[in-house]
Amino acid sequence: MERKTILIINKFCPLHPKAGGAEKNLLEIFSRIGEQHEVILLAARFPGAAKEETYRNIRICRIGAPNSENIIRIHLLLPLVLRNYLKRFAPDVLLEDVSVLPFFTPLLYPRQKKIIIIHNLNRGQFFKSQRFFYAFIGYLAESLFLLLYRRQKVIVVSEWMKQELVRHKFKRVVKVFNGVDEQLVTVRKEYAAEPTVLFLGRLENRKGIDLFLKTYPLVKNKIPKVKYLVAGREFGGKSKIKKPAGIEFLGYVSEEEKQKMFGKTWLYAAPSRIEGYGISVLEANATGTFVIANNVEGLKESIVDGMTGVLVDCYNPPIFAEKIIEWLNREKLKPKEVLCKEWAKKHNWDESARHIESFIAT
Repeated sequence: MERKTILIINKFCPLHPKAGGAEKNLLEIFSRIGEQHEVILLAARFPGAAKEETYRNIRICRIGAPNSENIIRIHLLLPLVLRNYLKRFAPDVLLEDVSVLPFFTPLLYPRQKKIIIIHNLNRGQFFKSQRFFYAFIGYLAESLFLLLYRRQKVIVVSEWMKQELVRHKFKRVVKVFNGVDEQLVTVRKEYAAEPTVLFLGRLENRKGIDLFLKTYPLVKNKIPKVKYLVAGREFGGKSKIKKPAGIEFLGYVSEEEKQKMFGKTWLYAAPSRIEGYGISVLEANATGTFVIANNVEGLKESIVDGMTGVLVDCYNPPIFAEKIIEWLNREKLKPKEVLCKEWAKKHNWDESARHIESFIAT
């Protein structure tokens, strides 16, 4: 295949402190594509970050103030400076990774060959997790996305998102699943001495951290020795997360620490209000860890209900807690380990990268 230059624009790079599942997807796929093609990523700068560096076959160019995480600034700066980078690198393809808000490249750069990646739509969820002004801006931007991007080639990570875009009259939508790190499958499952439930992700409304915390007193009432572990950074929103006594808040954890936690935890909780597909769910399954997940789009696809996890109404704390109590049972969990691992193995980053590489070539 002819070597191509691919310029990616995204709010964050995979090394940014606020990076999440979208950036994990970007890193795993394009580090592989970068073995054969030139891949450049334009994203927000953050404190301590070099303005330019190469990381896992991806050349990262960062913009913004050097002592800021540039969370809001990136949306204002990137469309303005993109023209300079298009001239500098003359990419064969401009790939816009829409992580919450679009950059409106079809409007600003109509003649540039483009591919769009989008993981999910937020719609009304903006108003539940942000102040009204920011929520309104987000809702408006997403509405314009649905109008202005219909003619673009779009990659999604789930069937529900594909059908949602088709419903909005998008014509060229391709589904490419998230993958899972193969080394996670080799993790040996060794349950902690005490019943343990893990939440891993940004501590924000969208990820349902508040729903998870509400179950703690209910579960502890039935299982006094239960341990709740919460790993992840706080991301802002309308209010700060209230941290109940007795729950361990670990902050950011490395990939190595995450593997150890998955290996020991009894259950993984995924109460997200909205989810593209759920990389962390697949990672938990890869280690043989059963998942209690919210019955919402995205998670309905990444969970095989009753086999790799259970879908439950996480908006209802007693029901959510009841399921956690029911599955904090090693005798019930042990037979699920193989099923979880087999499901995770069906999600392969190499295959996903090949799929997107062929899409770029067309």
